[in-house]
Amino acid sequence: MFINEDIPEQRKMLGYYVVNGVIYVNKYHALENCTNGEWPKWVFHDEIYRNVNWNNPPKESIYEVYKRRAIQLREKYDYVLLYYSGGVDSHAMLHAFVDNNIQIDGVIVSGSFSLNTAVSKTCNSEQNNVAFPYLKNLKQQNKLHCPVYALDTVKYHKFDDENWVYACGQSLSPQVHSYNFFWKEPWIQDFLMKGSTCFVRGVDKPRIILDDDTWKVGFLDTHIMSGTPTGELAKNQNWDIQEYFYWSPDFTDILNKQVNMCVDWFEEHLSKDECRRITTKNAEFPRSEYNKYIDPIVYQKYLTQLPGEDRNYFTLNKPFSANVWHKDLWFMENKDLHKSDFNAWLAGLEMLSKKIPKQYFNHALLNDEKQLLNEFLNTYNIQESDTANEILFGTVGGWAEMHTIRKFKNIS
Repeated sequence: MFINEDIPEQRKMLGYYVVNGVIYVNKYHALENCTNGEWPKWVFHDEIYRNVNWNNPPKESIYEVYKRRAIQLREKYDYVLLYYSGGVDSHAMLHAFVDNNIQIDGVIVSGSFSLNTAVSKTCNSEQNNVAFPYLKNLKQQNKLHCPVYALDTVKYHKFDDENWVYACGQSLSPQVHSYNFFWKEPWIQDFLMKGSTCFVRGVDKPRIILDDDTWKVGFLDTHIMSGTPTGELAKNQNWDIQEYFYWSPDFTDILNKQVNMCVDWFEEHLSKDECRRITTKNAEFPRSEYNKYIDPIVYQKYLTQLPGEDRNYFTLNKPFSANVWHKDLWFMENKDLHKSDFNAWLAGLEMLSKKIPKQYFNHALLNDEKQLLNEFLNTYNIQESDTANEILFGTVGGWAEMHTIRKFKNIS
């Protein structure tokens, strides 16, 4: 576990927690040290974003801003590798390079590719239906010139004991734990041995909030920390470098431009009450509905979907749990084949359920959530006593400092 000066500076770039003056990169480690019922403070470049002039966004198009970010990354590293899921965030990120003839050294698509079962096909549905066909099409059009690497995550789903939970950032998904070990893949090792290499992830869409009559933007740890492990990855973070394409402290123009585009559109097309409802920071936040507006606004060039409409392209449904993703289902389905790993995964959840008070965890409050939880437990023959539903639904999100954009304008 890493605290204070033991944390590599590059890892701190992805956000961290503070409890009683001590810095942690693992949320569960931080929560264990909240001895008086306090909440850990999540820090994500507060001072840098506090000093952004939100009333003066870049004048050029959002696609020119994306281009500048791609150029920045290209000039900063010897090798640039992109993680591509086929989702819209990574899609726009990919096109920032492709559309502007900016060299990429490799595109990584991860999945459980060595398994040939019905559940593995479900786990790999986005990769097989979107990512691979699209990348193949780009190559056929002579627009993509780098190798596409299918990274099989199956061999990296290894759990020695219950302490694996401290190697994850926010999500306790088995898939996220496997991220710790991707650097061991020989194909990736080849780049790491040759020079400075960055792995670029499409994190994340802007989260705007209308608080009374004031527009604000913030960073929620459950969004950004889910895919950033804190174990092996943190140990090697000074050379195995993860870069967030959209949320980078040394390139704030993307968020500034996106935020102002979203605020302008919301004010022009929705009432103040609707803006408040859709952008609330409360637990009832309608994330799927919010994304239906945000995606077409900030990625409009790549979508025919209009803001507020249902997605008209293949996409995965939202997972029912913060700690069980679609890519995890093969692990559950084959738990008897890797019993020790599966039992260690459960043991980690059980350990946290005993160490951390329930107040820090989400609950299955809605009937459909409870139904999905019961279906999951029954399908994979997991006794409810083996783990706590609070653990499966993840921790209550923590906001970094909120940043004021401007007052709500009455356009009508």
